[in-house]
Amino acid sequence: MNAASPPGRVAPLYLALGFAQAAHSIEEMSMGLYDFFWTATGLFHQYVPAIQQFRMSGVTFAVLNMTFIAVILGVSPFVFQGRRWALYLAGLAGIIETLNGVGHLAGVVVFDGYVPGALTAPFLLVLGVLLLRELVRTGALRD
Repeated sequence: MNAASPPGRVAPLYLALGFAQAAHSIEEMSMGLYDFFWTATGLFHQYVPAIQQFRMSGVTFAVLNMTFIAVILGVSPFVFQGRRWALYLAGLAGIIETLNGVGHLAGVVVFDGYVPGALTAPFLLVLGVLLLRELVRTGALRD
């Protein structure tokens, strides 16, 4: 599968996941997730002292998010071409975004209310699972 189109709906799902991450990052930035890190990591530190409580500047957070989005969207033409390395990156993105969605939704439960990123998290979760399922169903990562 070096230069053939990927099977099934892999590429459109991957692209949709990239756009969902862009919307998710907009929500996180506008609602100040970078400020919430101090609270969230403080809770983790309380139960697992090895996890340090930390802050992150809005600029650092924005650069990290924009880089992640740029990589996802920048790889999408290669996913559409069915390039093997790009399909593996698509699978990695599917795993990361599924965990991202679960993490934000778990935050809603743990903090008993809205946490930045929770409104768009279900899209990441659903699209991540659908992408992973499609990669497995079609055998896109098999030799």
